[in-house]
Parts: sequence; C-alpha cells; structure tokens
Amino acid sequence: MARYPFLQLIVKSLFSLGFLILLGLLYWSFTLQEEHLIQIRSELGKIKYDLMENRESLETLKREIDSKEMIHSPSAASEKPISSPKYSSPHIDSSYPNLLARDPFFDHVLPTLLPPGFTPRGTFQAATYGKPDSLHPFSNWGDINSWISLCSLNLAKDHIGVYEKFAPSMALKIEERPIKGKDYPEFWVHLREGVFFEPLERRFFPKEINLAPHFLKRHPVTSADFKFFFDALMNPSNQEPGALALRTYLSDIDELRVIDPKTFVVRWKAHPVQTEEGKTTEKVKYIARSWTGALKPLPCFLYQYFADGTKIIEDDKDPDTYRKSTVFAQNFSRHFAKNIIPSCGAWIFDGMTDREIRFRRNPSFFEGNAALADKRVIAFRNSPDSIWQDFKAGKLDTYPLQPDQEVELKDFLNSEQYKRQEKEGLAIKLLTYLNRSYTWLGWNQENPLFKSKNVRKALTQAIDRKRIVDEYLSGNAVEIHGTFFVASRENNPAIKPWAFDPLRAKKLLKEEGWEDIDGDGILEKTIDGKIVKFSFALSYFVKNPTTKAVVEFVSDSLKKIGIECRLKGLDMADLSMTIEDKSFDALYLAWGFGMPPDDPRQLWHSSQAKLKGSSNVVAFQNSEADKIIDQLDYEYDPQERLNLYHKFDSIIHEQQPYTFLYTPIIKLLYRETLQNVFLPTDRKDLIPDANISEPVPSIFWLKQQSGG
Repeated sequence: MARYPFLQLIVKSLFSLGFLILLGLLYWSFTLQEEHLIQIRSELGKIKYDLMENRESLETLKREIDSKEMIHSPSAASEKPISSPKYSSPHIDSSYPNLLARDPFFDHVLPTLLPPGFTPRGTFQAATYGKPDSLHPFSNWGDINSWISLCSLNLAKDHIGVYEKFAPSMALKIEERPIKGKDYPEFWVHLREGVFFEPLERRFFPKEINLAPHFLKRHPVTSADFKFFFDALMNPSNQEPGALALRTYLSDIDELRVIDPKTFVVRWKAHPVQTEEGKTTEKVKYIARSWTGALKPLPCFLYQYFADGTKIIEDDKDPDTYRKSTVFAQNFSRHFAKNIIPSCGAWIFDGMTDREIRFRRNPSFFEGNAALADKRVIAFRNSPDSIWQDFKAGKLDTYPLQPDQEVELKDFLNSEQYKRQEKEGLAIKLLTYLNRSYTWLGWNQENPLFKSKNVRKALTQAIDRKRIVDEYLSGNAVEIHGTFFVASRENNPAIKPWAFDPLRAKKLLKEEGWEDIDGDGILEKTIDGKIVKFSFALSYFVKNPTTKAVVEFVSDSLKKIGIECRLKGLDMADLSMTIEDKSFDALYLAWGFGMPPDDPRQLWHSSQAKLKGSSNVVAFQNSEADKIIDQLDYEYDPQERLNLYHKFDSIIHEQQPYTFLYTPIIKLLYRETLQNVFLPTDRKDLIPDANISEPVPSIFWLKQQSGG
C-alpha cells in the first residue's frame, strides 16, 4: 500500500517533465518559424525594392533613350502639345493663351549645331574662389545660386539670347485669368508630369546621420513643393540672406493656392493706381509675370523632416504652418541636408569636398539637350592666380583673363608647354564682351562722415576713374556713371560721369565744414559737439590682386585731399558677414545685373535701408527715388518706364551713394574643345531677336581632343 503512491508520484513527475519538454520544443519551433517568417518578409522586402529599382532603371533607360532622340532630332525636340492626353488637366482652360512660348533656338536650331549622333560626354571643368560654408537653398552667394539652378528648375525659363521672353520649364502652361469683380488678374500654373527629385545618397552625409528610407527614393515635384518654397521664403523667422533679398520681389504675392498636385494659383496683391484720366484702378506689379515664372520648388520630402524621417512640425495641417512656424525656421537654418543640393533639374548634385563640387548629367530630365556634357566639376581655389595656373595647365575650360595677366598670357602662348597643348587640340581662343556687372565704392550713410551728398560727390571727384581703367585694368573696362548697365536703354545717355577734379573736391569739402584744423594733413569737422577727423576704413576682398591695387590707388587719391582711408582686406567669409551686418565704413565691391526688367527696389528703396542682410548696403534713403521705384512697380507702358528709369538715373547720379567706377570688359579665354561659344547678338542668323551680348554656358558642349 505504501509503494503505490510513490510510483504514481514518479509517473506524474515524468509526465510533467515530458510535458514541459514538449512545451519547450513547441516554443523553440515557434521561435524558429517566427525568425523564418521575419527572414522571408525581409527577403520579400528586398525583392520588392529590387523590383522597384529595376522598374526605375528601365524608366530611366527609356527616358535616356528618349532624351538622346531629342538631341539627335530637331523635330523630336518639340514637346507634345498641351492638349496631349499625357498632360490633360481638368483645370487647363484653352480659352486663355499660354504666357509661355517654346524657344525656337533651343528646340530647332541647337540640335543642328551638334554633330550627327551627338551624345553628351566629357566633363566641364571650372573653378571659383573659396569654399562655401553650406549649400543652403536661401544662400546669398552667387555661385551657390547658380549651382542650385543647375539642379533645379523654375516654372519658366528665358529664351536663349533674348530678354523677357519665357519658355515652358516646370510649368507647361501659365494662364493669366481675370478675377471676378476685380481689375487685375491671377496666374494659373499647370505643371508637367514626370519630374522627380532624385534620392539622397548616404555618401554625402556623416556616418552619424542615418537616413530614413523615406529619403532614399524618388519623389515627384508637385504644387506643394512650390507652395513650400514660398512659405519658407516668407517665414519672418527665416533670416537667411537669400530669403531676405528675395522677399523684396516676392512679398507682394498675396496667395499661392494649391488646386491639385499639378495645378496652383498665384495671386499678387493689387494696389490703387491713378490713370492718366485721373481715375483710380487696381494693378499688380509689372514684375508679377516674370517673377511668377521664376518660382521654384523646395522639396517637402526633405526640408520638412529630420534625418530619421520624423516631421519637424508633427501637426502641419494648417496651410500656413511653414510660413509662420519659428520652430521650422530654426531647424531649417541648420538642416541636416544644408550641404547637399536636392536635384530635379538637368544636373544632379554629385558631392562636395574641401577641394571641389561635382555634378552629373540627369539622364531622366525631360529635355535631353539641357545638359550637353556628362559631368561638371568646379574646383575651389583661394586666389585668381591659382585659377590662372589651372587654366594654363589645361585643367579648366574657360578663364576670364585678369588685366594684370595680359603680358603673362603672351609669354605663355609662346611657351613650349602651350605648343604641346596646341598639338593635343587644346588651343586657346578669345571672346571679348562687356560684362553685365559694375564695380563701385559704397559710402555707408549710417556713418556721419558720408551723410552729405556733397561729401560723396567730393569723394568721387577726388578719384581718377579713367586712370583706374587705363592703368590698373589695361583699358579692359568702361567708365560708368550710374546703377544701370551701361549698354542698356535704361542707362541715361545724357548723363556723363563726374569729372576727376581734386580742386572741386576740396572746395565741396570746405563748404561742408571740413578743414585741417591741427595741421596734420587730415581734415576735421565738429560733429555733435566733437571734433571728428575724416578717417575711415575701406573694406575689400583681399585675395584679388587687381582689387588690392585699385583700393591702394583710391587711398592715395583721398590722402591728397586730406582724407585718411585705411585699407581693410577681408577674406570672402568675413567680407560677406560685414556686408550682411552693414558693419563697414566704406566698401569696394561689384554687383552683377539680373535679367530685365530692372528693378531698383532691392538696392535703393528706403524700406531696405535698415534691414539687415538687404542689398541696400549703404542705407540709402531718398523720397524722390522711392516715388519713382513705386511708379515703376505699376507702369506697363514701355516709353513711360524708360522715362522713369532715366529720371531715377539722374537722382542717383546727383546723390552719389556710390562712387561708380567701371563695367569690366571680359576677355574670356577658352579651349578649342569647348563649342558653341558665341554672343547671341553676333549670331542673329541663329537667334533673330537676340539682345543679349554674353555667351550662354548652357549650350556649350565638349569636342573630343585630338587623339582622344
């Protein structure tokens, strides 16, 4: 009796142990199955990703074949009409004309200038001064903006060689539609299909940044990207210098309203304007058409996110979120992608190092002849001389010859090195033209020394500008009197530069109360009860030898009339900061002209005088000039606009906020491998309406070297 329960206990224990072992085996089996399922899911994900990659590769190959056909065939270059089913939209209204017109040169003439069977090949080689701190989309550095333009696209593009004629780009059609009950129109924009932002590449980012999968695929360019560009630009907490400058032109946009992914409406503010009959009507600015066409996309998929794929602003349902959010603006200024350029244009950003920035041709771009080489490389150099040495070594395609290098060029052309290059098909050619820029001395009117226009006139008349042109620039410039391009209709031909007249300069200074009181050779004046010497610092870019020679001449010239001009050479970063902060006394700089129509507001309107980062760097304020700028905003008659420009030119000439020095004559050296280098105005057989007298880099292509 006593043994039975014991045996029963042993049996029960063995059974329990077996059951536990069975449970363990089942758990182990389930774990293996789960791991296997996870592995299968992962493999399926990889297969799906590979299929997507293959599909995109096939689409890219198809687009590349199509683009080559566009290059080879003039007739194929023309796009399908708007009425094509591919571009059909319920919002396109055929009763309204398209403000955009196809460019006959780009579509039909350019393909005939390319050799039969042409395929883009080779690498465009260029160089620039210095390396940018970042590639922020609202930078104020001209080079960065030109690089962004390579990789992006505007709604419209300029006809090659012709001002104020616009062709389709990202927009296939822009309609000017009347607004019910209003005297002014709004612009309906219809975007093309099939344009994508390319995926980001991990190699462009530090190892500590782990990109979310969201960034590693292509994203279509949509209306939302254009609205995002406008909202980010207009966010008052966005203090990037480029944003501040653009607001001058685009702040009059009242609304950018998205209709659907491929349609949006731009409505500009209207202002009351008096007609000749004395009636009041409402008008939008004259620049509304051109600046609507200049709008570009800012990728939502990138700049609205952190690197891990989470949104910077989690709840962004409010359509004005990115126009108002301080949090977004702060994160945007230091965004993880500020050192890359998101690409949806003819070129794709291919990386930036301490030595260079690289681009590669976009084979998916809808216009095959928009990029006529395979790659583009811009080297970062620290002086004009290092760039000159690169050009002589055959490392660069072009080089704008500096005035002090003409003798050296003659010696180089007679050298054995160059004779070898000639035999290799690298002969140097020359194209001369008037550059669309001007160089000036700016007098900061926040400084009491420069508040009087007579003092500013005296400074101008104390400097022999013709001598600067003849001696320091070897005659490679034209003396100028004002702010408009010297060869343009806006430039008033009745005005001549102030004559070099040191005696007149001294007289003007004396009339303003400036005298050498203590006999030390420097003029003094009592200002606000204190004796102030006429002494100031002139800031300039230190690494340009021609600039250094000119400012030394300026300093010597002013010393002769009793003014101490101390020279303050700065590198590019410090000079940019000084300009942005307006923390200089006087400034030696150059401005490049934008595309017409000329708008003096950015440089000269009083509203920009106190604004940090604005282009009115000398804090110029003049009510009469403001009035003309405001009139130009709403004047549509060409002759009346010309009259206003000439009046404005007279005011600036009289006020002398700058001492206007010269517009340079460019002597562009280029290797014979570079083709299509010409001035449109010289080739009216190709471009009958041409009115641009500068070469067009977008149509350059590279001929293979001899023996290459």
